[in-house]
Amino acid sequence: MLIGIAGKIGSGKSHVARLLEERGWRTLDLDIVAHRALKEKTREIVDIFGDGLLVDGHIDRKALGHLVFSDEESLRRLEEVTYPWIEEKTREWIAEDKETPAAIHAINLHKTKLHEECDAVIWVSAPRRVRKKRVAKRDNRPWKELKDRFRSQKALNPKVFSQHAEIYSVRNSKNDASVNASLERVLRRLKRIGRENQ
Repeated sequence: MLIGIAGKIGSGKSHVARLLEERGWRTLDLDIVAHRALKEKTREIVDIFGDGLLVDGHIDRKALGHLVFSDEESLRRLEEVTYPWIEEKTREWIAEDKETPAAIHAINLHKTKLHEECDAVIWVSAPRRVRKKRVAKRDNRPWKELKDRFRSQKALNPKVFSQHAEIYSVRNSKNDASVNASLERVLRRLKRIGRENQ
């Protein structure tokens, strides 16, 4: 089984992934794959956006983020370069072990073709104020540097996945007991569906 974990920034996708790992799942953070893509595609990215993004020969992710999250066309051009590579490497990871249930997670999962290959998508949610607090603490950055990222995801919602997979919601705004209980309900449902499809 392959599931996607999606949700807005700061919702707790990585936390849900860790809870799945505790249950024996394999998980892959596509944001980490995306960071590798920046290294692999440095020349192409610089050709588009200029040498000003380079620091000691590497892409300055902070500068790149400031650029693309404030301009939709720049974001689209970056995605055209990096997403095919991200999809290729993710499929290679999936193929490494098809016997173990796997989950992939990313904010922009819906912009790749990978969610079309998922048996289900878990949508992780949390109130905006909670997400803002989490991201500010995690990234150690002031709100003025984060607001473009939040704004770029304003319209993101679970309906973007509905044509290709069943959507299950997990709310991550309270404590681990609450998240675990919600996740267990989802996994029981997925297990029943798996048995029915055998």
